[in-house]
Amino acid sequence: MLSVAVIFFTFALGAWVIGLYLVGMGAEPAEGGQDPIKMVGWVELIVGLMLATQVFLLVQQADGNPLILTLAGLVLLFAVFFTALGIALVRGGDLRPVGNLAIPVGILAGTYVSFDLFEGTFLFQSSTLWWVVVFLMVAGFAYGKVPAKILGYALIITAIWGFAPVVYLALDQPIP
Repeated sequence: MLSVAVIFFTFALGAWVIGLYLVGMGAEPAEGGQDPIKMVGWVELIVGLMLATQVFLLVQQADGNPLILTLAGLVLLFAVFFTALGIALVRGGDLRPVGNLAIPVGILAGTYVSFDLFEGTFLFQSSTLWWVVVFLMVAGFAYGKVPAKILGYALIITAIWGFAPVVYLALDQPIP
């Protein structure tokens, strides 16, 4: 269960940091400083790399279990996305390719709603559906169709939703 807690905590941190930036919290450079978006980019890149590490650990622990291997596939989708987002933000790149990447990642993540490992867990299933919405919003944002604050608040909600399973796991309680 440690991998699952790390995965959700990592997802939530990535969403939290960029969400706060997009709503304007910490978005202004300090006097004489650089735009904080580069630091946000580094955080997103670290999130992507942490998730890739979790994919490796899940595959190592799976022992051929198709459920765990399938979960590793879902986490890999997020790892690729967060890594690409981090690189784009650090380098000051065009976000449209990241928006293009968000569409298939969101759609593929949506296929996990009925994933057996999540069966009967409202929190996992509902957060998976919410990620679909958020990824589509990311694509809209990248093309100037979704305002930054709207996406930012959606990401903050995503982060809170992502922290919830970690709290249940830390308290050794079943995830609803």
